[in-house]
Amino acid sequence: MTAHSVIGFYVEVDSLLVVVKALRGAHEIRTISPVPLHQVDELLETQPSPVRYFTLAGGLIGFVAGWALTIGSAEHYPLIVGGKPLISLTPFAVIAYICTILFGALFTVLGMLLNARLPRIQVGRGYDPRLTGNRFGLQVICGQDEIEEVKSKLLSLGAEEVKYVEV
Repeated sequence: MTAHSVIGFYVEVDSLLVVVKALRGAHEIRTISPVPLHQVDELLETQPSPVRYFTLAGGLIGFVAGWALTIGSAEHYPLIVGGKPLISLTPFAVIAYICTILFGALFTVLGMLLNARLPRIQVGRGYDPRLTGNRFGLQVICGQDEIEEVKSKLLSLGAEEVKYVEV
């Protein structure tokens, strides 16, 4: 079954917020904006990004890998110098700390790329260059029979232009 959507173009954030308030329960909506809009996130009650779990996993893996690297190499190549202990926690903790930060950062970048679905080879059908410059867009996912109703509703709520897109 083919999904249909209608995109309304808005010049100001305030008019976009009014439309989001009006349509948030009735239809599935998505906003397209050149800048992050935290007010829209609050209105739509979006879930926090799952990237934080990638960061946590990377940090934990880095912490374990740092300790395993230092203790494993000391155990594999025992070099006792001046009667000092073979496994010394203070210098090994520095390596574990650095590995925690390194793996956390790498997993954060990986999580961001995966959740943003990058690299994106093809641009979506609803793409319009104005929405990455000076306009705000509201995409309403609707059924075939609701297209005209949604178009008129967006125009009545202050849309500068309305465009139909088959998704």
